[in-house]
Amino acid sequence: MVTKREVGKLYIKKRSLPEWMTLYIFVFPFIISFLIGMLKLPSLFKYTVDAVWLIMMVLIFARRNIVIKRKLKPIVSFAGIFLLYTLITYIFHFQSPFYYLWGFRNNFRYYAAFIAFVTFLNEEDGKSCFKFIDILFWINISVSLYQFFVMGLEQDYLGGIFGIERGCNSYSILLFAIVLSKSLLLYMEGKEGAVSCFAKCGCALVLAAMAELKLFFLIFVFILVFSSILTRFSVRKFVMLFVSALLLFVASSVLTSVFGMAQELSFDRIVQLVTATNYASAEDLGRFTALPTISKTILTDVSDKIFGMGLGNCDTSAFAICNTPFFETHQKLHYTWFSSAFLFLETGYIGLTLNLTFYVICCLISFKLFKNGKSDRLFCQLGMIVSLLAIIMVFYNSSLRTEAGYMVYFVLSLPLVASREWSGAAISEKTIKN
Repeated sequence: MVTKREVGKLYIKKRSLPEWMTLYIFVFPFIISFLIGMLKLPSLFKYTVDAVWLIMMVLIFARRNIVIKRKLKPIVSFAGIFLLYTLITYIFHFQSPFYYLWGFRNNFRYYAAFIAFVTFLNEEDGKSCFKFIDILFWINISVSLYQFFVMGLEQDYLGGIFGIERGCNSYSILLFAIVLSKSLLLYMEGKEGAVSCFAKCGCALVLAAMAELKLFFLIFVFILVFSSILTRFSVRKFVMLFVSALLLFVASSVLTSVFGMAQELSFDRIVQLVTATNYASAEDLGRFTALPTISKTILTDVSDKIFGMGLGNCDTSAFAICNTPFFETHQKLHYTWFSSAFLFLETGYIGLTLNLTFYVICCLISFKLFKNGKSDRLFCQLGMIVSLLAIIMVFYNSSLRTEAGYMVYFVLSLPLVASREWSGAAISEKTIKN
């Protein structure tokens, strides 16, 4: 049982301004819907997190005597290479500086958050943050059940604490995946009770059925398999496999009873979903067939396929100055629904590869620290699972381009946050204060 006192340690501790700003980035995805939807704050409030990470990057990188510790060098180097690539390619595809800046914001803010997490959080903070996430998981379950049974919401509009706008349930996918990964790993290691673990899995699967998140069942199987691989042999694994099969059957029954789709979880149906040419209409792109379709119809030149049309040149925004002509012309394709399509259009195969490379780097770092025993074992296991899951999510939807992405980048940072291979803060506190 997580107590208020344990979670309170996260906030009672005396902290510097950069540390408070980092915690604001962490909690932002969980509170933004409440602040705007319930408290009726202006929608512009959601951009406060951009001001926060931008100020933090200025604090970190504007100092002449900055010293980047070894633990962050691979990530900082990667982000620098990706940024340089987008700048060079944009010279040849220049349309508007506002388009590029908006594209920069939508793609590079997560690297800034990752650097902030590693720099200003420690292992104790990471564990306290996870206790906070566990509490929010149950709050989200409760709110989602209220929305379904009382408000009559379902499918894309069933978002729990993340709101009731279309597509808000993509936030829940990431929250469920993170919480279930942690719970399954702890259960298989004998550090969490069966009732707690099974309850979380059951509630998440049933809510996924109510929200018609069909592919979440595959994500659950993915998490289950990799949790089994990364933990020691135990009878608990066999019990978990049996219970998981039962829970999947129950969730499938809910999906059938609510939406009347008796064959939704069959192998043939899953293959059909994966290989479908279209997603929601006869004119749009398929989830996992978007790249070849775009390659045949829009990026027909070899150079465009390799380098794309320029970062930000296919983007859309509530600000008219950042709303591109390409989006106005091709929005019916729904390419903004999938990160892979978005990245391919703007940065080509190279940019898409670079984006995916970040998750590979995180997976390798987590594996190295896990193998050497130089970081928290659970954090490393989570880092490996979530980094691979992030690659899937790039093709599954566009949640990693939304505020929900901060949740993923927080988890990916944890192996480095708790790393004992490189002692000291990622960037010296003295450097920040000078």
